[in-house]
Amino acid sequence: MAVFLRIDINLITIFLLGIVFLIANRRLDRKDALNRGYLLSILVVMIQLGTEALTVIINGVDGIYALWLSNVLHSILFSVAPMLTVAWLFLVMNFLTIRKKMPKWMAWLILVPVLINALLSIITPFTGLYFSYNENNIYQRGPLFLVSMGITYAYMILALLHLIRLRTKILFNEFMLLVMFIMMPMLGALAQAMFYGVLLAWSSAGFALIIGYIFLQERLIHLDNLTGAWTRKSFDYYMEKRLKQKTIDPFGGIFFDIDHLKLINDEFGHQAGDEAINNVISRIRGLLKEGEVMARLGGDEFIIITENRIERLQNLVSDIRLSLSVFNEAKEKPYQLSCSFGYGLFSETFKSMDQFLRYIDQRMYDDKRHVQKEETV
Repeated sequence: MAVFLRIDINLITIFLLGIVFLIANRRLDRKDALNRGYLLSILVVMIQLGTEALTVIINGVDGIYALWLSNVLHSILFSVAPMLTVAWLFLVMNFLTIRKKMPKWMAWLILVPVLINALLSIITPFTGLYFSYNENNIYQRGPLFLVSMGITYAYMILALLHLIRLRTKILFNEFMLLVMFIMMPMLGALAQAMFYGVLLAWSSAGFALIIGYIFLQERLIHLDNLTGAWTRKSFDYYMEKRLKQKTIDPFGGIFFDIDHLKLINDEFGHQAGDEAINNVISRIRGLLKEGEVMARLGGDEFIIITENRIERLQNLVSDIRLSLSVFNEAKEKPYQLSCSFGYGLFSETFKSMDQFLRYIDQRMYDDKRHVQKEETV
């Protein structure tokens, strides 16, 4: 009975995570890297919760096989913990879409402590660095136990600091949910480190993942149902926060709409019109770099926020036109796709975001009139 009371929170968390996994696996878009990472995290935490519960059950059981199994299970627990937290760090950094792409050397540098920890975990059964067992097969913490804890939760601290530093660049509700997502396992691990025998580290990670599902649902609210682009409301909130910073990150914008969409709707039906919009947006999404934002402002009008280089704006517009040209040449659909574009760099000459939008909107209509004039010639 005493053993059950120690592992009951693990069992309850496994049960709840299992339910969340089944729901999330059905409702979330598994093509999204953030969603895939989330689902994988649930499976890892469920395995770790079960592993931890099993170590409690066999703790103190006599026999060489029980001792061997205890060492293997604890090596797994200590090895996997930093792998999960570094994955959470990358997920948080990936969600902050305005960040620049991380160089590969930096990513590998971040992973070095994870690899060191895995090596120390593997040799601990022979060295007792992280843990050991006495003559009664009772688990004891090793001299480097806090080193493993430090490696594991340093990544969570980095994720929290990164999130706080860029808090003005994401929606407030998403910021608060991400903070809770990071803080819960940190507090649980702290409590487990301070009070020996209390199992809170992995269960708190499980509850954090449950909160994470709320975050992903909140995220869906801010995405357009048809295209997956940001909604106008989310875009306005994002830009308002971005422009209120003391030092405004420079950026460029591309305003575009889909040509002849009304004709497609009238001739082939609104379902074909929605399909045409999706065909355009899916091709554009594949051309965007990390950190570039696309939002649906209404109907067939969209905007892309990019880096502050006119060459990037010109190249992106050229790439989009080329991609749509390839689609048209394939003749898979009975209609042709094309877009009109207006673009420019935001600067201090614009008194507001609305003024900048009007500017690139006007340039888009100039482009549309130019194309129409060429078509009539």
